[in-house]
Amino acid sequence: MSADVPSADAPLIAEQIAYYRARAGEYDEWWFRTGRYDRGPEWNTAWFADVAIVEAALFAFLDAARPQRVLELACGTGLFTRHLAPRVSHVTAVDASPEVIACNRARVNAQNVEYVLADLFEWTPPERYDLVFMSFWLSHVPLARFEPFWSIVRRGLAPGGHAYVIDSALDPTSTARDHRRPDAESGIVTRKLNDGRQFRVVKLFHEPAKVHQRLAAIGFESAIERTPRYFIHGRVSR
Repeated sequence: MSADVPSADAPLIAEQIAYYRARAGEYDEWWFRTGRYDRGPEWNTAWFADVAIVEAALFAFLDAARPQRVLELACGTGLFTRHLAPRVSHVTAVDASPEVIACNRARVNAQNVEYVLADLFEWTPPERYDLVFMSFWLSHVPLARFEPFWSIVRRGLAPGGHAYVIDSALDPTSTARDHRRPDAESGIVTRKLNDGRQFRVVKLFHEPAKVHQRLAAIGFESAIERTPRYFIHGRVSR
């Protein structure tokens, strides 16, 4: 780990990686509102309405910006890789979990997606990209690592390129029914798997105005907004 990156939270980061490796086979239950994440018709309808807003905004951005080479950070099980791959020339999809990469590869099954297994806090982009995309990753970056992380993003952006962020807004019905109510201030949550195992992970619920201020302080301009309940999303530029 480089000297300018915090190391005190290294055990927490390792636990976070272990959690997402263990959760790979059940991660999609959260997105599709099944199992412990099924909140009933009213809340599920609200969730999928917000999903539709986020996806439509992303598609509009891609149609307008027309990026060709995309770096997807924390690509996960492919919930957004599947949308990126048909619309761009090449996707480099990076994740620290071989288990979720396997899920992603099976879901997307696209020749123009290159997978990289790497801890994003230890990895540097080997080239520049028109778009650096991240979904539900920024909330897992500790505030102490916020600026170093965006330095990595900056190094990966081609001139005129953009980053695009999709992430969780604070809403108690977003998480599983047996999870504790999320705390906007703590920055750390305990998450459960279906088998009862528990892990601590970083979880920061960024509000558009505050993340705009943090990004502006390190040389980025952002246009991030919130859906009615569940998500934040939008473009970030150098």
